[in-house]
Amino acid sequence: MLKHGCAALLAAALATAPAAHAGDFFVSGQAGRIELDNAFGDRNTNLLQASAGYRWGLDNVQVGIEAGGGKLADLEGEARTDFAGGYSTDAYTLATRYVFVGANARIKPPLLPVFFIARAGYTGYEQEFDHAVIDRFADAAPVTERRESTEHGGGVYYGAGIGTSILPLLDVSLMLNEQRTRSVRYDPVDDEYRLSGDEDGARSVSLSVEYRF
Repeated sequence: MLKHGCAALLAAALATAPAAHAGDFFVSGQAGRIELDNAFGDRNTNLLQASAGYRWGLDNVQVGIEAGGGKLADLEGEARTDFAGGYSTDAYTLATRYVFVGANARIKPPLLPVFFIARAGYTGYEQEFDHAVIDRFADAAPVTERRESTEHGGGVYYGAGIGTSILPLLDVSLMLNEQRTRSVRYDPVDDEYRLSGDEDGARSVSLSVEYRF
């Protein structure tokens, strides 16, 4: 359902191109908070994102395309486990970067000082996982085990927002976005990469600043 909706919005953007009589290039930056629902549980962190695109004008409605990328603030965690003769510390760091491409619509009601934004498309991500376990003994040197891995995945994103123009070509808006993704994981038994059956989710609230030209 979501993939069909994304495809329909992107097709509508491209279909309006031949009849478009005005258009806007735009660059946009977003900063906000994102809630992740994945193998690490429900965690919150910050996000920074930049994008660019083009919209074709149809009176009070503009429909176009967008592409960009972003980064999440690193997630960190640490736990301690006591055992006879010492204790163990288990620490990890998760770094996430992502890119996206999709469709974008801007609707400006004639008599209202605000506009509405809708967006949907495909997103892909890369996660770098750094995991360290240190066993500390009362009568021996510490033993450290460290692992690093990289995971890729992708899925759909969709969102909506409301904003206003603070200058003729400068807008600010509040955006709500949702992502539904699956990771690509290595299966050592069959020696191949497979799409995970578990779906991860993410929800974000961000402030967007957009310049049109």
